[in-house]
Amino acid sequence: MWSFRKNTHTLLCQHNSRHKMQARSFWEYVNMMFNKPDHERIKTLGPDRACAEWVLRNGGKVIWADGKQLADYNSLPPETESVPKVAVIDGTESSISHYGFSHLNGCTKLWKIILHDNKYIDNRAMEGLEYGKDSLTYVQVSQCINVTDAGLNKLSLLTKLQTLVLFNLTSVNNLEECKKQLQTSIPSCKILGAAKTQIDK
Repeated sequence: MWSFRKNTHTLLCQHNSRHKMQARSFWEYVNMMFNKPDHERIKTLGPDRACAEWVLRNGGKVIWADGKQLADYNSLPPETESVPKVAVIDGTESSISHYGFSHLNGCTKLWKIILHDNKYIDNRAMEGLEYGKDSLTYVQVSQCINVTDAGLNKLSLLTKLQTLVLFNLTSVNNLEECKKQLQTSIPSCKILGAAKTQIDK
């Protein structure tokens, strides 16, 4: 009887595990489709419009170079109208992910990105920030549970950074060591933050 119960428990665990993996794969696919760049659209409407659409479609916010903020996809102007340059991306509690970071390419006025409390942001997204390396001077990565030490070290590619804010990164084992390495790679950058301490904005 004990053997039967044990085998049944094992089968149930395997079934639940497969079900969870299938569910993760499904949502990963959905996330990919919402983030995937449409190269024809980028070519037709320009990188800034396409980038704003990507961020807004996934629940983020943008600030245009003229200072106006936009948080609603439906508030975008008609496609026949031009839009200002994207200056700031706020990905707080959004679903933007590494699949869409190539949208940063060509956004020449983009200087600031905030990635806070986003479970879709991982080490691949840290590497994807390189698409904005020519203009980014301020980056915040905080409360993103899937970013590790290896991901943070990829930020050394952002050689024009002036401010880097890092905090509440629970999967980072040694934040202080990461900060030291990044400071060596980007000596002109001011690196702020602690493992579990929020920095005032």
